[in-house]
Parts: sequence; C-alpha cells; structure tokens
Amino acid sequence: MRILFTTWSAPSHLFPMVPLAWACRAAGHEVLLAVPPDSVAAVARAGLTPVPVGAAPPGAAAPGGPAGPGSWDIRRRWPADWPLRPEALDAGQRHILDSLVDRQVRIAEAMLPGLLSFAEDWRPDLLVSDASSYAGAVAADLLDVPMASHQWGGPAVLNLEGGGPAGAPHTGYRQLFERFGADVGRAPDVWVDPCPPSLQLSSPAKRLTVRYVPYSGSGEVPAGLLRPSARTRVCVTWEAGAPLTAPGGSVPVPLLAAAFELAAGGVETVLALTPEQRAALPRLPEGVRAVDGSSLHLWLPTCGVVAHQGSGGTSMAAAAAGVPQLIVSPRPEQMLTGDRLEAVGAGRHLPAGELTGDTGAPALLRDAALRLLAGPHREAAGRLRDEIRALPAPARAVRVLEALVGG
Repeated sequence: MRILFTTWSAPSHLFPMVPLAWACRAAGHEVLLAVPPDSVAAVARAGLTPVPVGAAPPGAAAPGGPAGPGSWDIRRRWPADWPLRPEALDAGQRHILDSLVDRQVRIAEAMLPGLLSFAEDWRPDLLVSDASSYAGAVAADLLDVPMASHQWGGPAVLNLEGGGPAGAPHTGYRQLFERFGADVGRAPDVWVDPCPPSLQLSSPAKRLTVRYVPYSGSGEVPAGLLRPSARTRVCVTWEAGAPLTAPGGSVPVPLLAAAFELAAGGVETVLALTPEQRAALPRLPEGVRAVDGSSLHLWLPTCGVVAHQGSGGTSMAAAAAGVPQLIVSPRPEQMLTGDRLEAVGAGRHLPAGELTGDTGAPALLRDAALRLLAGPHREAAGRLRDEIRALPAPARAVRVLEALVGG
C-alpha cells in the first residue's frame, strides 16, 4: 500500500506524525511525506523520505499570531470549552480564529499544485494529513482515496474551517475547494488522535485514539540528565522557532526570570531550547543549565516539573513521562491544553496575556512551579502517564488505516 503523509510545518505538526509514519513503514507499506521545502530537512532527519511541494507564503508560518510574532494580543482567558461553544466568543476572538483559517488556506494554495502533480503520478492508496493542512483534504477528494486526519496532541478537534454561520464552511475554506474543483463537504474517514481521553474535549468526529510516542528530532542526550538529580530538577522549555523575548515582555521573559529564582532557591533548573534560543540567552546564573531540547523526552522523567507554553508535543511528552506541568499559554489552543491539564490535577495554567506588564510575574511562576511538586499533582500526572501507556501503539493504528483502503 502507498501512503502519502502531508503537513505544512515542522516541528509542531510533523513530529507527532513521525511515529505513525515509522509504523506504516515497519508494516511494509511505501511511505512518503509531502511538505513545503522548509520542512524537507526535518523529514529526512527523521529517517523518512520527503517530497517538496510548493512553498509557504511569506510570514504564513511565522511564530506568534496569524500575522506573525506578537500579533495575538490575547490579554484574557478564553472559555475552557470554547471549541464546543463558539457562540461564547466575542468578535475579537472570532477574528483571531478566522485569521487562522485564512492563513491555512494560503498555505494550502501554495502547496496544492505541487502536491496534486506528484500525487497524480504516484497514485497513493491513502492520504494521512495533518489536521490543519487543508491541502490534504482537497487532494484526498480529488484523488478519491481515503483520508486520515492526524491530530498533534491538543484536547480538541478544532475544525475551525467548519465554523462559519450556522456551521457552514468558512468562506475561505469553501473557496479553496471550489478553486480546485473539490467537494468542500469531504470529511476525514478517521481522526488519529494522540491526546489521551481524559484530556479530550468531546467531539462528534470519529477518533482513533493512539498512544503518544514522543519524537522531537535528532540530537545528543545532555550529560548527566538521565540520572535523577540530588536536588529537585525543573525543566523550562519553549516553542521551537519562537524568540526568547516578546512584545510587551509577556513571554517567555518572566519564565526565564522564574527559572533563575528557582535556581537561587536550590532547584536544579534546565533550559531545553533550540540552538538559536540558546545563543540569545543572557549569562546564566549558577544552578541554571541550557541544553539542546531535541532529546527532552528521554530525560523528562527525571524532572519534578516542566514549564512551557502548552504545545501539543511538549504537553504530551510530559504527560507520557508523568511529570506535572506549568503551562504559560500565549495562544487559544494552548489555553485549552492548560485548562485540561489543570482540570485533571496534572498541571497549572497561567495565560501569558494575564502576566503582561506584571512585575510580580516571575515570583508568581516560581511559586506555581514549586506548588506542582506536591504529592497530589505528581499522583495525577502519574495517572495520566498510566492512561497513555495503556493506549494502543501506532502499530495498531496501521491496521485501521489498512482497513480504510481494504474496505
């Protein structure tokens, strides 16, 4: 069987798909990954075969908001179940979601000519598309092949493209399908979801819940981090590609300051960052160490707490390791993750916008991290870890994908 995976971004959307792609290869299937040129190297480093298609529009994949760094301007919490109650969102919040759909439409427009040209030649039997890659849905309909939509670890099946008036497709999404002659009503045959059930928000979508298998790229394990620390160890990490400064000083500068305060109190503090982020760091005080974050999942179990922005990959890696989490969320979907982790007792959520301009933010974050070291949070995180371990591995999911084609 020929299986074509597609996504628009690495690492946040590509990395969660890698274990399933490996499982498909191990089961004897032909597997290729169609991605924009800037993701080709990441696919190759994962030991998989990339197919470059199109190019993302300038600024479309920039970290930050829909229009690039700093454009979120989210100063308050969104409802903890906002994907289930879109009517609870105000005009500004709906505008943000509309902007997200418009951005993904532009990315799909750039990818589709190359994706369709290749797929028409290679003729895949199945398409596995990242849930936010609209190009995959268009291609699956035009090729008349089954499609699985792959989630990246968030609690909700967002389906923002279906969020128009009375549930009608978003205008830009509908126009994308019409432009290529595809059926806008084409839905995935199944949603592959690595988020454990206790964190999931309800959805009518047909979910295939699988065990989260961490993959965060290739890199060396930092010396000494596989051993438990004689002191409490706290990890602080941040989104790959995001700078360590932000307009208004909202994130993650207070989190770095909190890390320094933790170290001053005797806590071993490890900053897991990209090379670019590490190069931008100030001089680190004693007790703070900056390391390559690509092997984070291997040494997370030795940490008492991990503090981060709430991305699906880091959240699921920490959940799989049984580590309590401090979420400092700059974006709506990361707020969902923070709220869900807080609801099950395995984390604490502080929206980044609420910390903007607060001189007491570093102390607040420090104290929140220390409180997460308490027994109840560790026990809740352990229950979440055990739930993930009991879920079917990606190899089991391959059988479901095979049945889509066989059926």
